[in-house]
Amino acid sequence: MIVGSTSIIGKTLAACLSAQNMDVRLAGRRDADITLDLCAWADSPAPEESFDVVVHAAADFGGGCDEDFVRAELVNSVGTLSACSLASRVNAKHFVLISSIFSTYSRFDPYYGIYALSKRHSEEVAQFYCEERNIALTVLRPSQVYDDAGNCRTHQELLYLMADKAQKAEPITLFGSNDAARNYLHIYDLTEAIKRVIQMRQTGTFACAHPQSTRLSEMANAAYCAFGTRDVGKIVYFQEKTSLLDLPPCTDFELYSKIGYWPQISIADGYIRIKEHRESCT
Repeated sequence: MIVGSTSIIGKTLAACLSAQNMDVRLAGRRDADITLDLCAWADSPAPEESFDVVVHAAADFGGGCDEDFVRAELVNSVGTLSACSLASRVNAKHFVLISSIFSTYSRFDPYYGIYALSKRHSEEVAQFYCEERNIALTVLRPSQVYDDAGNCRTHQELLYLMADKAQKAEPITLFGSNDAARNYLHIYDLTEAIKRVIQMRQTGTFACAHPQSTRLSEMANAAYCAFGTRDVGKIVYFQEKTSLLDLPPCTDFELYSKIGYWPQISIADGYIRIKEHRESCT
């Protein structure tokens, strides 16, 4: 069972596992095989099936107002507890929580906010519940996830904006003077890692980032190269604007050694895939 029927990660993972002849069900409020409201789980009908594994891929990314704070905590923290309870009710032996690398951020890190805090709480409640109910637990912390079709654009606007600019041979403007570091993980690599975690029953808490972080200028150049516009496109630093800050580096790659798989898609490969997808749709 995958909790998160409208989640891009959840839907992509379902397709990946189904291709391996695994019997997969999606749970969620919409477009789901099993109706589940994470914030009102007691009102959802009890599933009649049993499942070996439950993967929790639903999340709320929060915002800046009080309503956003409460909603993020309800979905990410309380919702994880609801998903754990569901796992117990369907007799699952393994619970996989898709958390975020942001859960490792402290209040002193750039871009720390309610999403990071509520994701950390989600990990804590999962660890508590699974220990109480003797359910094996895996916590995966992906970095910034993207895909070919732009389904992840809502949360990775800069990456796709660079593709837009490169496709049109327009300048790519970077705010400030800092060539900020980012870490992008293609959704194909993420779902392959989750698949192997499930197949191998790998438990523990792991970062799930690309081994190679990238600078914004490297991303821009990769986009220009992918679209064949490197000779006409250019990078412009708008130094009157506040500089983008580096995200904390990702240095823990223990997961990949354990599952025998390392991410295959570099940022250069990713932009080529985005270009090819756009061409296939025209």
